[in-house]
Amino acid sequence: MNCTCRSVLALFLSYSLLSMVCVAQSSARPFAESKYPTALPHAAQQSVQDVVAAAGRASLDFPPDRNDSVALQCDQLADHPSDPQRVGDGVVFEKIQVDQALAACQQAAERQPQRPRYQYLYGRVLNVAERYADAAVEYAAADQAGYGLGSFGLGMLYQDGASGVPQDLGQAQRLFFRAGNAGIADAFTSGAELYLDENPPEYEKSIPWLEHAVQGGSADGFDELGLLYEMGYGMNKDVDKAFNLFNEAAKRGSVEGSYRLGLTYFYGLGVSSDRSAACQWFIRSAAGGYPEAEREAGFCYYNGTGVTQNHQEAFNWFSLAGQARLVDARVIVADMLDRGDGHNQDSKYAVMWYQAAAEQGDVYAMTELGAHLRRGDGVDWSEAQAMQWFAKAAQMGYAPAQTSLAIGYENGLGQSAGQGRQDYQLAAAWFDKAGQQGDDYAELNLGVMYENGWGVSQDIERAKQLYARAAGSSNPTVANLGKQYFADITDRNPRRVAATSSKDSSNLWSVIIVGTLAVGVLAALTSGGSSNSSSTSTTTSSNYTGSTGYTPGVIFSSPAPSTSTAQGKPWETHYTNSNLIPMGNIGAQNVVSTGNRWDRRWER
Repeated sequence: MNCTCRSVLALFLSYSLLSMVCVAQSSARPFAESKYPTALPHAAQQSVQDVVAAAGRASLDFPPDRNDSVALQCDQLADHPSDPQRVGDGVVFEKIQVDQALAACQQAAERQPQRPRYQYLYGRVLNVAERYADAAVEYAAADQAGYGLGSFGLGMLYQDGASGVPQDLGQAQRLFFRAGNAGIADAFTSGAELYLDENPPEYEKSIPWLEHAVQGGSADGFDELGLLYEMGYGMNKDVDKAFNLFNEAAKRGSVEGSYRLGLTYFYGLGVSSDRSAACQWFIRSAAGGYPEAEREAGFCYYNGTGVTQNHQEAFNWFSLAGQARLVDARVIVADMLDRGDGHNQDSKYAVMWYQAAAEQGDVYAMTELGAHLRRGDGVDWSEAQAMQWFAKAAQMGYAPAQTSLAIGYENGLGQSAGQGRQDYQLAAAWFDKAGQQGDDYAELNLGVMYENGWGVSQDIERAKQLYARAAGSSNPTVANLGKQYFADITDRNPRRVAATSSKDSSNLWSVIIVGTLAVGVLAALTSGGSSNSSSTSTTTSSNYTGSTGYTPGVIFSSPAPSTSTAQGKPWETHYTNSNLIPMGNIGAQNVVSTGNRWDRRWER
């Protein structure tokens, strides 16, 4: 659609949209002097003509200079993929090669007479180089000359706020409106995002912007409007419309749209449930780098849903999602490394992934990290650090951590090395907390405490009750021990202990704790997806269920030696070089992919 048609179309925007547009002075002013409201206007009483005049008219009618070889080189290296007059296919923001494009675009931008197209392109390269203040100057020059892409780029800088460019949402809104009228449909989507990012989100005010984005063909606009319909935010819920909008978004290349289309097939929203089709859309989105889809692709390959089962491929997808800071993916990668599933067994790297997830607050990862520290497995032995992680997860209510913490206090692990202390009262208290949540081993150990009078008043009847409850456990090891202890208690010869005291807790660990995946935990971990994680009971199902999220495994604390059921299992062939683990910088704050689902920054 040409500039004139777009400007005319703006005249038919609903009043609700126009009332949200920041009215600024219509005359162009130098970048450093322009001042606009920093808060979004919620009650501006302006006519259609006033709003259009305030935003000013812009266009995309700034063609490349084909008589200038340097300018054409800049076009080839930095043209926006959405530019209708681009040279070639254009270059996405993240793939601009600054070392090649900077000099060419600078020369093109500085040649006289000045050309707004190349001022914008130079600003785009400077933006990639994180020279934000310099980029803003170039974008502003292009914007003031009427180039819509310059308006869009400058609006993005004001929206984000960056070094040398303070956040100014009012200015961003005016620029998005101006860029949208020039024919950049994604600019209307960005305008909607200003309202979706409010706390709480102002869904109703975002709708006119998204509707206009959809009219202009914005793939992300289709996706965001679809989400509003799916959730019933600011409008009546309509899963059929949501499905159609997600479908359009996916067809137009939106990776998030493809992911959400996969979710509609997964849950059967607006379409019959089809998990094979869901996985195809998840994998397509994952190929575009969408972190949540990368995690879902891992589930698909792990369980062979819609694709041939391939644990190595699953590991790679989970790793990519973990690099993007998805905590449940990090936990799964750690467990797969720990068990040698989809990759060579590697405790050292498993510990690194567990720690990354633990630092994000995952209680299961905290407990596993503590287990490795207690065993000295893949990390230097440290009972003190193990107890710190157990305590942190225990205080958050995680029963396996409470039991592991109690074991440390009961046996005084590491006390000879100055890293632990024996405290029966604390041990009994934590066993009790874990037992109240149904931890069978905790109940069994608490029975031992009552039978011996350790940290509690000796109470044989209470011990019998606890042993009887343990005898009814679904875990055969716990059940057999419960029956044995209940039968033997009539001897009145207390001799049962949760573990024998040891100078080195790493030697004792194999006696008092069972491996993470001893009861099929990895199958439970990877049978989830498409939902928030939850700490539920362990399951051995390997079906791709998805709706419950992954189920963390448990570290069972046993009062007697036990053997992991997974030991000796003939694992399949894995990668030959365990050093080549595609983990990247898992501690980097480089991607925000969880939390606010609206937290997307459109390409500049």
